[in-house]
Amino acid sequence: MGTLRIRENDEQTMRAFAMGAVLFQMNGLLEQTGFAWPAARKEELRKLLAHTWSVSDEETLERHLNWLWEEGGQASYSKTESFLGALSFRDREHYFERLNGNAALYNHARLVQMYAGKLPRAGIAAWDLGQYVFICRTAHSAGWLEAERALELAAAASRRAQALYGDWTQYAIAYLAGRQIWTNQPSAEAAKPYIDCVSKLLTNSRSLWRRLPWDLPLGEQADVMRNPLGAAGVLE
Repeated sequence: MGTLRIRENDEQTMRAFAMGAVLFQMNGLLEQTGFAWPAARKEELRKLLAHTWSVSDEETLERHLNWLWEEGGQASYSKTESFLGALSFRDREHYFERLNGNAALYNHARLVQMYAGKLPRAGIAAWDLGQYVFICRTAHSAGWLEAERALELAAAASRRAQALYGDWTQYAIAYLAGRQIWTNQPSAEAAKPYIDCVSKLLTNSRSLWRRLPWDLPLGEQADVMRNPLGAAGVLE
């Protein structure tokens, strides 16, 4: 399996993986090394993929990438947002009262309500696509995805995000909302490390997001919404 080498001056490749920058940085992966996991951390990254995303081999990798593309957290967010939006204020409050004994469902509904109407139409798909890119790069380091395929899939996810969001700021807001809903933690304290990371990416003139334009061309694709895995899956 060839090694994916990303040069800092290769803007198109760096842009394809830039959507995973938050997770790369939070896991101590460096832009200067193309976000590669050191060989000494291979078992650590495999444990991370298995524990966080239930990815432990090529089959589970394909399954989870398909889920992120076709549904992801956005599907649940959209369903809950539509349901809550159809209720009157009184009925909505009664619904929250009924959920009070179930912390997981209550937190999810409250978080969705907090963001309802405040995000772009694509909702929290940014979080799904950011995970997608991170997993592609990490799965390559784990030995489950060829270099060219990892880049191809990451570029497809980035093109889709470009079609769904207008700039890095829109993407960042939806990304943070999605992560908070995914973790199901309403507290600002739990979100602070990620908010700080995103703030630096948006404001530091040397950051990847400031250096690379949101709309940087990433190659042609007839339908940016089409699942890039296709019939052949991750091994295409």
